[in-house]
Amino acid sequence: MTPHELLKLAGDVIAERGANYGGIEDNFQLISDLASLRLGRDFHPYEIAIILACVKNARAFASPAHLDSHVDAMNYEMFAATFAEDYIASKQGVETIEYQKKADRKVARASKPARGAKLPVISDKLSELTSLRESSEFARG
Repeated sequence: MTPHELLKLAGDVIAERGANYGGIEDNFQLISDLASLRLGRDFHPYEIAIILACVKNARAFASPAHLDSHVDAMNYEMFAATFAEDYIASKQGVETIEYQKKADRKVARASKPARGAKLPVISDKLSELTSLRESSEFARG
C-alpha cells in the first residue's frame, strides 16, 4: 500500500472505532482515568496514546506483515499529537518523570509467595459437596 492509502485506511479505522467507542478525547480521558486508578498515579491521554503506540509497535515487530498493527500505531501517534499541547500545558510547573537508562532500572518481576509461606486456606466447599454427593442416596440414585 502507498502512504496515502495507509493514511486513508487509518482515517477509516478512526471513523469506525469512533462509531463504536465514542469520541477520541472522551475515550482517551476514560482510559487515562482508569489507568490512574489502577496504577496509582495520574496519567494524561497523551501518555496513554504513547503507551498504546508502543504496544502496537511491539506487535508490528513480532508480526511485520500484520497491517492492522501498523495502522493502529499510526493512529495512536496521531492521537498523541492531538493531545501534546494540552499535555505540555498540564506539566507546566509540575515535576516530570526523568528518563532512566534500561541498565539503571530494576527489572519488573511478578511477585511470588516466599518459599514455605503459608497462604490462608478457605474451606474447599466443592470437595465437601463432591464427597457428600458420593456418599448420599442422591449419588446412588
